[in-house]
Amino acid sequence: MRIKVFTAPHLHEALSKVRKDMGPEALILDRQQSKDASGNTLWHVHAALDSAGAAPTKPATAAVAHPPAPESAPASKQVDVTIRRLERLVEGLGNKESASLRQALSGIAEQDAFDHLSKLGIAASHAFDMAVDFSLRNPTASKTIRWGKRINPGQQRHTVLFTGPAGCGKSTLIAKLAAHYSMKGIRVALLSTDTERMGGLDSLKAYANTLGVPFFPLNKVSDAANILRQTQSAQLLLIDSEGWSPRRDIGLRRQTGLWDAMQCTERFLVLPANMDEEDGMQLLAHNTASSMTHLAFSKLDETQKPGKIVNWSIVAGMPLGYCSFGPEVPEQMGWLTDQALTALLSKASRETPL
Repeated sequence: MRIKVFTAPHLHEALSKVRKDMGPEALILDRQQSKDASGNTLWHVHAALDSAGAAPTKPATAAVAHPPAPESAPASKQVDVTIRRLERLVEGLGNKESASLRQALSGIAEQDAFDHLSKLGIAASHAFDMAVDFSLRNPTASKTIRWGKRINPGQQRHTVLFTGPAGCGKSTLIAKLAAHYSMKGIRVALLSTDTERMGGLDSLKAYANTLGVPFFPLNKVSDAANILRQTQSAQLLLIDSEGWSPRRDIGLRRQTGLWDAMQCTERFLVLPANMDEEDGMQLLAHNTASSMTHLAFSKLDETQKPGKIVNWSIVAGMPLGYCSFGPEVPEQMGWLTDQALTALLSKASRETPL
C-alpha cells in the first residue's frame, strides 16, 4: 500500500490533489489543519492506495530442489488472514471518509445533495465540493473541472479529431456535428483513418452521402497533403478514427502520425458513459500517447452513474467539450457547460431516488 501526504490551502484542493495523483480509488486516512510561517491555513491530507501491481518475487534457482518447509503453509495462511483484515480496514476507511465529508456539510439540504451526487457515482471528495451549489440548484461543478471553449467554424477553420475505444459512438457524434453545422451553412468535410478494419469506413461514408458532404479515407501520411488541398474550402473538417484500448493500442500508434499530418486544431478523446469507470481511467492514463486536447462523452442516456464523468474529467485535467445522449441525428448532443452538467445530474438524480 502506498501512503502519501497532500498539502493545500483549502481542504477541497488537497482532496483534488489526491484524486489527480492516486485516482478515485484512493482512500483518505487522515486530515489535519495547520498554519504556515505566515499564519496561513494549510490542510494536510494523508491518503493511501492499494499497490495491487507489486512485482512478483524472484523464483528460486532450480539448481537444487528443496522440499517446501512445513511452516510455509501456515505462514501463507497467516498472510491471507492479514490481507483480508487489511482489505476490511481499507473499506472501512473509505466509508469513514465519505461519512466524515458528509458530516462536514452544515445543512440537511447540503447533506442530501451529497448523498444524491454520491449515488450518481461522483467520488466523495468531489461530491463534497459540489454539494452546496447542487442543493441550491446553482450551476454545479467541481472547482477543478476545466471547461472548453466552444468551436466556431464560422470564424476560423477547425480540423477536429475524435478518437476513443471501439464502439464508443465517435462516428455517430461526428454525424450529429456534421448535420448540425451543415444546417447552419458551415462547409463541412468528413475524413476517417479507420482504413485497416473491414467495414471501418462504411458508416461515416453513408452519413457523408446522406448529408451531401465530401468524404475522404486516409491510410498514408503521404496522402494528407492532397486531402488538405482538396478540403481547403471546408470550414470544418471532422476526422473519425479506428477504436483502440490500452491493452491493444496498435491502432493508436499507427494512426498518431496520420493525425499529426492533418494538422488537427482539436483532438477529442471520446469516453462512453456506459463504460466501467476503472476502464475509463486506464484510457485516460494512456491519452498522453495521442496528445488529446479535450474530452467528449457519449451514451449519457445509457448509464445510471453519470457522475463518473466528473471523476474522469478531474483526473484527465482536460477541458470538456461535446456530449451525446441518444442515437438521433442531429439531435441529442450538445456542448458541456456547468449549466449542462447541472441539468444532467439533476435529471439523473430525479430518476434515481435515494
